Amino acid sequence: MKARALLGSLGPALLVALLWACATTAPTRFYLLSTPPKPVPGVDRGPCVVLGIGPVEIPAYLDRLQIVVRVGPNEIQPSDFDQWGEPLGQGIARVLAEGISREMCVQRVEYFPWKSFSGVDYQVTLRVGRFEASPGQRVELLAQWGVYGSDPKRLLAEGSLDLTEPIGAGGYEEMVAAQSRLLQVGARQIARAILQAVK
Repeated sequence: MKARALLGSLGPALLVALLWACATTAPTRFYLLSTPPKPVPGVDRGPCVVLGIGPVEIPAYLDRLQIVVRVGPNEIQPSDFDQWGEPLGQGIARVLAEGISREMCVQRVEYFPWKSFSGVDYQVTLRVGRFEASPGQRVELLAQWGVYGSDPKRLLAEGSLDLTEPIGAGGYEEMVAAQSRLLQVGARQIARAILQAVK
């Protein structure tokens, strides 16, 4: 009888403790891809152009707010508490535009589909095959890019990105920073292709 009474008195206390634990789960953290803010000094930036970015295509498994990490050759894991602060495709397009603008003179950036009736001088397309981190190991970017002139049917240059960077155990902040750096490397390659076309 005493044990039953003790359990009965502990019941409400246990329920309150469980509810408190549920109410105090870890807060969601939001991340943005980034680029260094200043242009590279001493670079031949060429004539100013109107730059069009997009379409940027990403795999369906990455097209979500949760940051996806790879935990095995055939296994991925989305994080409920570590999320993108913007749609990933938009973030990639933004970083590409910022990265290319650091390497050459860009008068204006348009994102696909263009809102301006005057169109763009050069259009950059990107098809991402893989863009995630293996925690404690590396981040990886696999993508195909193309550069078109004012005629969207005329391909001026194309190439592929097969980039990796080792990472430690610094968590999502380190992973996103490394992903940003890979995109910056890609932006430099694409900018060089556009500068060749301009010349």
